[in-house]
Amino acid sequence: MGRIRPIKAEHPCWGYRRTWAYLRYREGIVVGRNRVYRLLRENNLLAVDTRRLRATRVPGRSKPRATEPNRLWGIDMTKICVESWGWLYLVVVLDWASKKIVGWDLATTSKTADWLRALCAAVNGQFPEGIRERAHLQLVSDNGCQPTPASFMASVRNG
Repeated sequence: MGRIRPIKAEHPCWGYRRTWAYLRYREGIVVGRNRVYRLLRENNLLAVDTRRLRATRVPGRSKPRATEPNRLWGIDMTKICVESWGWLYLVVVLDWASKKIVGWDLATTSKTADWLRALCAAVNGQFPEGIRERAHLQLVSDNGCQPTPASFMASVRNG
């Protein structure tokens, strides 16, 4: 307990598994997970259950289905580590019906402007004469921090 108390004081949200892993692999202390669990439980140091903080799922609500190309697009980002450079961020716009990459942007940052550049590339590539039926095109994202600001939403809504 002499080594567990400072760890839990520094990281109060850690559960017994992470505390055990820290003791085992960072501190080099050979101890069983069950023992760490028992000690945390006996000393009232177990992490508090945060079920109320978890995202709520709506039952019966499924992902939209694409029926034809250029009706449902998805946008997402991944980061790529280039050893000689650092991190690069790739934003991709994907047509869900054809699985075709319709737009993308590669940048050294992951900002809303980078997402907008990828979306503009997709729109300009797929609709060079402009979008006549804008109401039929839907954009789906995972609601991360880049596609949810008011500036991004306003740009997407206004074209």
